Amino acid sequence: MKKQIFLMPVLLLLGSCLTDDDQPSVEDITNGKKWTLEIGSSPSKVYEQLQELSIEKDFNSVNITYRKPYSKPEEIQSDISLYNSITLETTTGVLERVLIGFDQNRVVSIEKGGAHFENIPSWPQDQPENVSINVNDPLDIIADKLIALYQIPNSKSYQITLPDKCLAKPYDPVMGNYDEWFFTFSKNVSHSKNRRNSVKLYFKNKKLVKIRNEYAEFTMVD
Repeated sequence: MKKQIFLMPVLLLLGSCLTDDDQPSVEDITNGKKWTLEIGSSPSKVYEQLQELSIEKDFNSVNITYRKPYSKPEEIQSDISLYNSITLETTTGVLERVLIGFDQNRVVSIEKGGAHFENIPSWPQDQPENVSINVNDPLDIIADKLIALYQIPNSKSYQITLPDKCLAKPYDPVMGNYDEWFFTFSKNVSHSKNRRNSVKLYFKNKKLVKIRNEYAEFTMVD
């Protein structure tokens, strides 16, 4: 399974490749279309347009801006099978994270750690198999298992985060509750230069009202 990479660190890395002469340009679109994206479209329609655009521009996810972590499983309204993973992270004491990866409607990986991850067969490892989340568990039991696990005192210190939305999977209706989405893509413009596009989508009253495209060319350094 391919792991998703969060967008902002990638932007910081690419920004280090910019030369002094390469200044970003910004265009705001509030009427008509940009690429496949059409002003006035509903969130679900924009998602379809993004799926089409992702094939053309070679990117695979969209960030749901300002989506906050969940303090308990009952707060998650999204169907987690529409995502490639979930992350659980401690909010007190020593940082510890658990990354649970999904594919083909089952758990395919569990990784645990702070700065470095290690593969583990189940989490929590001190619980019996019928209670813990295990590699090869079907996804349709994970939500109930999480709710049960959060009754265990040690598990209550973890917050749950959903990753960027994988465009290869169907639309999550909960995305429509957020007024800003974000994605990036890059394209070679010569043997030594790339163009990076950083795109924000703004919604109001469940309609796309603005596309902000910030783009710049940067020199690739060997």
